[in-house]
Amino acid sequence: MLLIAITILAYAQDVKMPILEISLAPDTRFYRDMPYTNGTMKLTDTEGKVVEMPAKFKTRGATAQDYLMKPSLNMKLRTADYTEEADSALLGMRSCSSWILDAMAIDRICMRNRVAFDIWNEFSRLPYETNFDGRNGTEGRFIEVYINDEYYGIYCLSDRINRKLLDLKKVKELDDGTMQVRGVLYKSGTQSILDQNDAGYNEDYTACVVEWHNAWELTFPEDYASPAVWKPLQDAILRGTNVAYIKKYFFLENLADFQLHVMALAIADNWGNKNHFLSVRNINKDINAEDPDDANRRRFVITPWDLDTSLGGNYIGACYNGNYEEFPLEIFYKNAPYPISFLIGNAEYQAILKQRWIEGRKGAFSMKNVNKKLETYRDLFIKSGAWQRMIDRFGVTSSGPMLVADLAKEIGLIEKWYENRFHEMDAYFGITDGIENIEYSPLNTAQAVYNLQGHRMADSTFNILHSTRKGIIILNGNKYFVR
Repeated sequence: MLLIAITILAYAQDVKMPILEISLAPDTRFYRDMPYTNGTMKLTDTEGKVVEMPAKFKTRGATAQDYLMKPSLNMKLRTADYTEEADSALLGMRSCSSWILDAMAIDRICMRNRVAFDIWNEFSRLPYETNFDGRNGTEGRFIEVYINDEYYGIYCLSDRINRKLLDLKKVKELDDGTMQVRGVLYKSGTQSILDQNDAGYNEDYTACVVEWHNAWELTFPEDYASPAVWKPLQDAILRGTNVAYIKKYFFLENLADFQLHVMALAIADNWGNKNHFLSVRNINKDINAEDPDDANRRRFVITPWDLDTSLGGNYIGACYNGNYEEFPLEIFYKNAPYPISFLIGNAEYQAILKQRWIEGRKGAFSMKNVNKKLETYRDLFIKSGAWQRMIDRFGVTSSGPMLVADLAKEIGLIEKWYENRFHEMDAYFGITDGIENIEYSPLNTAQAVYNLQGHRMADSTFNILHSTRKGIIILNGNKYFVR
C-alpha cells in the first residue's frame, strides 16, 4: 500500500495541468443565458508562467446549460477598463481575445470533443492556404479551473471557429461610405427563433430560418446582419439542389471529409441541420471567374462543430460502460445535411469518399492513432491527479456532470467500440488492407451504372428486373438493392 501511495504522489508531482483561476464578484451565480460579466483570469502553465488579464465571462451552450454546477463559459480577454479586446496566445495557441471554456459536463470521459477535433485537424485542412496552416477546426488544451477559489475540475480551453481562422474577408467601406459585406460564416442550428415552422428572420437578422426547421445563426459579420447577407445561403439551400450546382459552389473533398469524420466517429448529433458551419471567403467574387482562385473564394466550406457525442457518446451522457450509441452507417442515406443530401448516390462523390477513407484509415482514423489520443489524455487526467480531484468534487451521480469512476476502464471499452467501428467502415467501402487507391471520373451519362464503391459497371444499359447482378447498385443517381 505504501508503494502505491508513493507512486501516485510521484505522478502528481511529475505530471501537471495548467491552472486557470477565475475571479468574479462574490455574489455571482451562474444561470442560463447569463450575459457577459466582468472578472479576471489568471492562467498558470505547467512551467509556472502566468498570464493575468481582465476578462468577461458568460454561460454558453444548449444542453451544457443544464449542468451549471460545472458551467461551460465564453471568455473574452479585455483591456484594463474592459472597453476593448485584448489578444493573447494562451498556452501556445494562436493569439486571440475570444476563448471557449468547455466544461464537457455531458461527456463521461471529458475528452470526446477534443479527440474528435484533433483527428479532424490531422485529416482535413481547408482547401486554401491560411496563416494557420489551413486549419479548419478548433485547437485546445486541457486545464483545471477554479472559480472564486472553488475547484470546478477539468476544462478544455480552446479557440473558436471565426473569421480570422478561416481567412474570411472583413467588411469593407466603399467610396460612397456604404459597408460591403464580403466574408460570411453561418452556423447551423439556433435557439434565437423559437417558431421554426416558417421561413424568416429574427428581429436583428442575426438568425434565419431558410426553410421549415432549417435554422441558422450569422456568426460573422453579426454587426452587419441583413437579408442581403443571408442570400448566398438561401440561394444554395433553396435553389442549389442538383449535383452540378454543388460541384460548382462546394469543394467535394471537403464535404467528403466531413461525412467520413461523422461516420467513422459516429458523431450522432452532427448529421442533419445542426452543429456545423458553412462559410464563404468573399460573397462578391464571381464563381465563373477565369482565375480559379477568385472562383474558389466564392465557394462554400463546411466546418464541424460541437463533437462531444462522438465515439459512442450521448448528448446527456447516458451511454457508458460498454453501452454506446451505434449510429448505424446505413443512416447516411437519410437525413443528410445540405448539400451532402444531394450527393448521396452520386458515383463521383462516392469514389472520393472511398479514396479519402483509404487515406484516412492509415493515418488520422487508424486504430493506433485514435487509441493514442485517448490514452494520452487518459494518462494526463489520471497521472496529474485531476481526475480524482474532479471525482472528489462532484462524485459520480446523475445530478452532476457526467463522469465515470474508472477512466482507464472506460477508455479501454471505447477503444474496443472504435475497433468495431473501424471494421464496419472498411466493410462499408469494401476495403482490404491491400487496396491503395482508386480512380474516379465525373458521371457523364444517365444510363451509367455504378456499384456502391463508385466503380463504373460494364453494362451500357441496365434492367433491374432481369439483371444477374446482386447487391447494391447506383443507377440514375438512385440506390437499388438487387437480389
